[in-house]
Amino acid sequence: MGQASDLGEAVRYYSCDSHVVEAAEIYDGLYERFGDRAPFIAKDHDGKRGTFVVLPGGPLAISVGRLGIAGASLDDPATHERIAMGYEGFNPGVMDSSARLLEQIQDGIVGEVMYPSLSMFTFAVPDDEVRDAAFRRHNDWVLEYCSVDRDRLIGIGCLPLPDIERAIAEIDRSAERGVRGFSIPAHIDPAKPYSHPDFDPFWARAQEYGVPLTMHIFTGQTFDGGMPEHWGTPGGHLKGYTLAHTTVVNSIIDLICGGVVERFPELRFVAAEYETGWVGHFKQRLDHAAYRTPWEVTGNLTMKPSEYFDRNFWVTFEDDLEGIQTRGSIGVDNMLWGNDYPHHDSIWPHSQRILSDILDGVPEVDKEKMVWGNVIDLYGLDPAALPA
Repeated sequence: MGQASDLGEAVRYYSCDSHVVEAAEIYDGLYERFGDRAPFIAKDHDGKRGTFVVLPGGPLAISVGRLGIAGASLDDPATHERIAMGYEGFNPGVMDSSARLLEQIQDGIVGEVMYPSLSMFTFAVPDDEVRDAAFRRHNDWVLEYCSVDRDRLIGIGCLPLPDIERAIAEIDRSAERGVRGFSIPAHIDPAKPYSHPDFDPFWARAQEYGVPLTMHIFTGQTFDGGMPEHWGTPGGHLKGYTLAHTTVVNSIIDLICGGVVERFPELRFVAAEYETGWVGHFKQRLDHAAYRTPWEVTGNLTMKPSEYFDRNFWVTFEDDLEGIQTRGSIGVDNMLWGNDYPHHDSIWPHSQRILSDILDGVPEVDKEKMVWGNVIDLYGLDPAALPA
């Protein structure tokens, strides 16, 4: 467990899947500079009340107001009034990071790794120059948001892959400034998968910095995540959401069986917000598939695919009882808990009650790793710098 707490102490909880909601200012000037190639913020868009991020290349608009109302019920009409208020309807800590520290205490946790919200959808903006400019804004803003306490607030940056040169330039710029982890697309064009040798200079640079790379649900080079048309999108359709984990599974297979984590053994990847109940079976089946079709696996692997997963990949869960029950086959050392604050389906401020239910009967050593020790080790945090 590395720097994790001694089991004689009370277990602390650190969320490894929370979110920022980016300020509207990260889009300032993009439309003026790039025109309809760029996303922009609009109020009462297309006859709908509220604040929206309008994305280029189609009619897709994301409701900002749904992203900052954790603890509210979508069954309550008052919640929809809050959603229509946009930023003004948010919980206080969503935009005020000092207030967010108090909301951590309210949920019984001591810190958060925070992935993007609005910028998740920027990965699907087709213009490389626009995507790069938007992510530079995101990364600068998230550093400022976390400045009140960089141990309790870890803001994840975004990198404009599959544009390799721009992604290298941005990881250089932002990692040097203090960004401690980065989001990359969970899905990219299969014509040039992550195992393509053109990506190797990027993997080398990420390994040099030692920063975790996260593939989060709803991040993809296309809005459909590469899913078949009849499945629909991960965010908007029953089949698409149910099968969303297959998008990141596809990328994980490329990274393992294409030899990326053999060539760059110190890379660390997080598959976030896909829950975990599927992982044990995936590992078993991938090992068997590599045995059945060895010609589809690069010839320089020195371990079984599941062993690369154990060494190089982590997965997050929120309230996934099935994952907890199969933690032995997933790998307890590879599991990270998160409360998904401040999104509307977050378990905040009831995390402790829900964790008590799903972790009932789990040995303390396993529990401590999943809610605390693994994230402390992954991000190199000092427990002494965090509240007891």
